[in-house]
Amino acid sequence: MIKYSTISVPKMLHEEIRRTVVEDPRVGYSSVAEFSKEAIRIRLDELNAQMKSGEKSQRSIQDLVERIDELLANRQ
Repeated sequence: MIKYSTISVPKMLHEEIRRTVVEDPRVGYSSVAEFSKEAIRIRLDELNAQMKSGEKSQRSIQDLVERIDELLANRQ
């Protein structure tokens, strides 16, 4: 069984979500919670992708520094 916790959002934001996504059936959400869960998942995916990209960039920089060090060592 899935356990849940509660998060707080400003009342105005809650109302804006309700008006925008829940009251308009074309949007496809039946509740503020449903929209919020999907929005959080999407943002987490974005952050995870950014972190992975940053790790790759950091490795590339480290590889370049090591290669430069090797080239400089071979020149001496």
